[in-house]
Amino acid sequence: MNGITKTKVSILILCIMALSASLNAQNLTFGNKSFVHLEKINDVWWLVDTNGKKFVSTGMNHIQANIRFASYNKEYWAEKFGENILANGRFNGRALPEIKNWMAQVVKDHKDYGFNTIPFHRQLNIPDEYFEELEIFYFGKIKTGIIHANRVKNLSPDGKFPDVFSDEFRNKADRTAKNYCSKHKNNKYLLGYTYEDLPAYEFNMYKQAHRRNKKGFVYHPWVADIINKKGMTKGKKVWLSILKDNYRSVEEVAANYNIDLKKWEDIASISIWPEPVNKEKWLVDQEEMNKHILDHWHRINRESILKYDPNHLIFGDKLFCHGKGYPDWVFEIVGKYVDVLLIQDYEMLKPSHIEELKRYHNLSKKPVLNGDASYAFTVEEQNASKGLQVESHAAVGEEYTTYLKGIMNLPFMVGWHNCGYLEQWTGGRLDDTGKQQTGLFDPFGKPRSDALDPIKNANLKAAEWHEDAGASAFEYSKRKDRWD
Repeated sequence: MNGITKTKVSILILCIMALSASLNAQNLTFGNKSFVHLEKINDVWWLVDTNGKKFVSTGMNHIQANIRFASYNKEYWAEKFGENILANGRFNGRALPEIKNWMAQVVKDHKDYGFNTIPFHRQLNIPDEYFEELEIFYFGKIKTGIIHANRVKNLSPDGKFPDVFSDEFRNKADRTAKNYCSKHKNNKYLLGYTYEDLPAYEFNMYKQAHRRNKKGFVYHPWVADIINKKGMTKGKKVWLSILKDNYRSVEEVAANYNIDLKKWEDIASISIWPEPVNKEKWLVDQEEMNKHILDHWHRINRESILKYDPNHLIFGDKLFCHGKGYPDWVFEIVGKYVDVLLIQDYEMLKPSHIEELKRYHNLSKKPVLNGDASYAFTVEEQNASKGLQVESHAAVGEEYTTYLKGIMNLPFMVGWHNCGYLEQWTGGRLDDTGKQQTGLFDPFGKPRSDALDPIKNANLKAAEWHEDAGASAFEYSKRKDRWD
């Protein structure tokens, strides 16, 4: 082989290697290919099922007994599903054959209109095997602690946030994962695991409120529940390390916090941390503690799950992203421990929202799923419904189409779950928002066709749109009066 030929062959080999490296950089697999997993193909993120079919996740939230079996519709559905689904006029969680009939109706409604996933908000005591049998994707739900600020006092066993640094929390996470994940590790329709709804583990809102002087002195509740424990707990050792980093001496800490400290170890005796003198330094201390709490919460949950189920994805908490939002470090820390960033973000499709979604992805380095958002038309049987209000059901369908098509133009978005499924009318039990649930079906299961017909069409086109992500110009919501 002469020199020229050798040179050509070498160049060809280098070109092939460069092309191969380029393809490998574009096409990546995350997770177990025998189960629902992630693939990045030509720089576009996808969920992929056990047969290798790419998809994006769509679904309807709030599959709940208080909406399906309210005072005005419970007898109707008892006749449809079986009378045992009610006991003394209330939902009977033990009526398993009747609940399966209910779930069959739910799945039919989803599949009839192009939805493929049972989302985060669903009745907790419904056996997951129903979704496997009915062949629809769904989330697993892990509860190792209550971390929603408004629910801790009433729902947590001791009325407090979990001490994520403690052996007790680690053992509970292990038991929970053993009991739940070990039973689900071979499930083909399980998307992956979720934790809490709208968690209170960030400090941004507290910091903003203090700096505007619109809120009285208060510690972040999760920080307070850990640093106010008696003795030198593991959590207090973390707090101690933060104070050592942020102050030159123990005397400086004592002066700022108005406490009697002679040596660092005396912090073990402090069970009530009072109002500080220098609130700016106190804000820094708390924010650092928040970061450690968040890191431990996610790390221990992830380790526990993967110990008993190495096959499925982890979505973590559903993050509250509208309103004041989160600081950058929240997405950076969460992104270390989840496979998909699960968010809740109610917005019209507009340029600033696209930039927000890009920020979440860029900070977390993970694909993003909007797990709860909706457009709503309040019907005459409702006082006020959830969702971004528009003027008709047809407008709901139009905005749904605009939003889904828009986010499918983002290579890192892997789905959107609508809030919600059935409308809730006056007379039903409300949740923390004080508003009635909006929906795409009325309380008796009649589809709101003006909304659902275009929604079905959008759902069926979602994968096609996503295939060309990044290639099209964005078509924003025409209702600019709703942009702010």
